Amino acid sequence: MFFKIEKKLLEMGGGLYTGVVIASGIDNTVENEKIAALLKEQIQRAFHDFENQPVREAEEIHPYREAMRAVGVNPSKYPCSIESILTRVSKKGEFPSISPVVDLGNYISLKYRVPVGVHDTATFTDDLMVRFATEEDCAAADNHIGTDLLKKGEPVYVSGNSVRTRRWIWRQMPAGKVTETSSDFIFPIDGFECNKDIVEAACNELADLLLECFGVEAEKAFVDKENPEVRFGVMTEEEQEIENQIAIMLKGVAQHTAVSEIREKLLESKRTGRPLRIKLGLDPSAPDIHIGHSVVLRKIRQLQEMGHVAVIIIGDYTGMIGDPTGKSKTRKQLSREDVERNANTYMEQIFKIIDRDRTEVYYNSEWLSKMTFSDVIELAAKCTVARMLERDDFNNRYTNHLPLSVHEFFYPLMQAYDSVAVKADIELGGTDQTFNILMGRNIQRDYGMQPQLTLFMPLLEGIDGVEKMSKSLGNYIGISEEPAVIYEKVMKIPDSMIIKYYNLCTDVHPDEVAKLQQMLDTGTNPRDVKMMLAHEITKLYTGEEAADHAEQRFKSVFQKNQIPDDAPQIVVKQDAEQQPGEQILSFLVEQGYYKSKSEARRIFQQGGAQIDGERVTDTKSIVADENEHVLKMGKSKFFKVNGFVR
Repeated sequence: MFFKIEKKLLEMGGGLYTGVVIASGIDNTVENEKIAALLKEQIQRAFHDFENQPVREAEEIHPYREAMRAVGVNPSKYPCSIESILTRVSKKGEFPSISPVVDLGNYISLKYRVPVGVHDTATFTDDLMVRFATEEDCAAADNHIGTDLLKKGEPVYVSGNSVRTRRWIWRQMPAGKVTETSSDFIFPIDGFECNKDIVEAACNELADLLLECFGVEAEKAFVDKENPEVRFGVMTEEEQEIENQIAIMLKGVAQHTAVSEIREKLLESKRTGRPLRIKLGLDPSAPDIHIGHSVVLRKIRQLQEMGHVAVIIIGDYTGMIGDPTGKSKTRKQLSREDVERNANTYMEQIFKIIDRDRTEVYYNSEWLSKMTFSDVIELAAKCTVARMLERDDFNNRYTNHLPLSVHEFFYPLMQAYDSVAVKADIELGGTDQTFNILMGRNIQRDYGMQPQLTLFMPLLEGIDGVEKMSKSLGNYIGISEEPAVIYEKVMKIPDSMIIKYYNLCTDVHPDEVAKLQQMLDTGTNPRDVKMMLAHEITKLYTGEEAADHAEQRFKSVFQKNQIPDDAPQIVVKQDAEQQPGEQILSFLVEQGYYKSKSEARRIFQQGGAQIDGERVTDTKSIVADENEHVLKMGKSKFFKVNGFVR
C-alpha cells in the first residue's frame, strides 16, 4: 500500500512536508510508564506556556490555520488537532490517556507542536490518501458524524472512500479509531516546508521511542512536492518486482523524476506488455569511449536486462550545430563526414556494453531534415527566450556580451523534439544535460504526449579521484585497454571512490553494493574490496578468464614484487649508434609507456628505476652484454632486457 498526498494539497502553505513513521507488531494493550511520564511532562509544559497566551496566537499554529483558510475551512470552528489538544490542556491542565500508542502520538504532538495522526493499517481497504473529499465520499453514511456532514472539497484522510480523518487530522471518524487490539500503525506528522526540521525531529524521536518502548524497528519517510507517496506494508510479488526495478534503475543516479512517476510508468509497462523506450542522444564529437562515458551505457544495459528497449539517437543533425552546453563560445560545427565517421566509431564501441538485439539506432536527420519552416516556427514557439536564458552558459555569454547565435537556441529544442519523434519513455544523460533533457519533457507535453522519465547520471572522477575522467588528463580507464591495464588502473582509485565506481561502473545489484559499503564501514581492508571492484570492471570488458589472469598478475607484481610473465622485452643492440641507455629510453617512448625521453629519464634521475634490483640513476652508466636482465620503472612497470649490464 501507499500513503499519498494529492498534488493540489502539496502546493498549500508554501508546500506541504509530511513525515510518516510506520511500525508493525506493537502490543497496544499494556500500559507503558515511560510514555505516560513523557506525556504528563508535556501536558505540564503546555499548560505553563499558555497560561497568558491564547493558543490560536502561537507562532507554531499559524501555518496550519492559514492552510485551512486556503481550502475554505474555518480554523476557529474546526481547529487542527494540535490546536485542539493545546487548547484543552491550557484550560484544564490535563489530557486523557487513551492507549500507549495514541498517548505516544499525543506526546510527540505536544512536544513539537505539530499534528500527529495514528492509523490502524490493518483496517485499510486501499492506499491511505490525503485529498479533497469527493461526491462518492460524501455519499457514504459512515463518513458523517451526526448532523456534522462531510462536504465535497474538504481535505480528508481516506482509504478508498472510507474517510479516516476529516480536515487533515483534527476530526477523526469512527472507521479511523485505533483500538487496543490494533498492532500495525502509520503515523503521519503534518507540516510544511517552513517547519520541516521540526517534522523531521518529531519523526526521529517517534521512531526511537517505538524501538525503546515496544522493541519495534520503525520505518521513516517524508512526503513533499518532489516525493508525493510512500510505500508501507507487505508487498505482493508484482510490487516487489517493480520496486527491484526501481532500485536498479536509480542505482548511482544523481537526479531523477519522482519515484511515484517512475513506479507508475513501470506498472503501465507491465500491465500492457510494452517495453519502455530508453532514449540516449549521442553528439558524435569525441568518439573514444572510456568508462566515464560508459556510465549512462551501463545504466541502459541494466534497463535492457529488465526487458526494455534502448533507442540510440545519433545527433547527425544536431551535431552540425554543436552542443553549446558548458561552452563559453560558439561551438565549431561538424561536417557531415566528421559526424558519420565519429558515429561509426561510437557504434563499434557502445555495443561492447549495451545489447545490440534490444537497441534501435536512428539519425535525427531522419525527422529534423524533413521539418518545414512552419514546423520549426511551431517548435520554437513552445519555448521563450527567458526560458533559454535560464541556462547558465547562455546567460553568462549574454550578460558578458559574448557571441550567442540564434541557431544555438535550437540545439535543446531539436534534442527535445527527438523525444517526440521516437516516443521516448525515459531519457538518460549526465547532470550537465539537465536543461536539454528536461526540455524534452516539456516539449512532449506540448505535443500531447506523456512526458518521459529522466535519469541524470553524475560525472565520474578519474583514477586520481579529483578531476572528471578524461583522456587528455591521463586519469581515464579505456574500455578497450588490456585487462592488466584496466585492473591496475582501477586499483589506483582512492578508497573514497570505491562505492561510487561500484554504483556507476558495474552491474552489481544495489543490495550487494550496500553490503560492500557495510564491509568498509566495519573495518574490512579497502584494498580487498577494491580488488573485487577491479576484477568486476575488468570482467565486464574483457571476460572472466582475462580478469582472473589480470588479478593474478597484479598479485605477483604488486604484492609479491615478481616480474610478470608477459613483461615486454627490450633488445639492446651493442653496435647501434645510440648508447644502451638511450635505446631503452627510445623504446619506452615509442611503445607509449612515457610521453617523452625526458619524462622517462626523470624516473632514473629520481631513483625510481632498478636493474636486477639495484637502483640506476644515470642511463649513461648502462652497458650491454648478452644476458637477460630485469628493468623495473616505478612501482609497476617491468621489462625484460637482453643485451646489456650496468
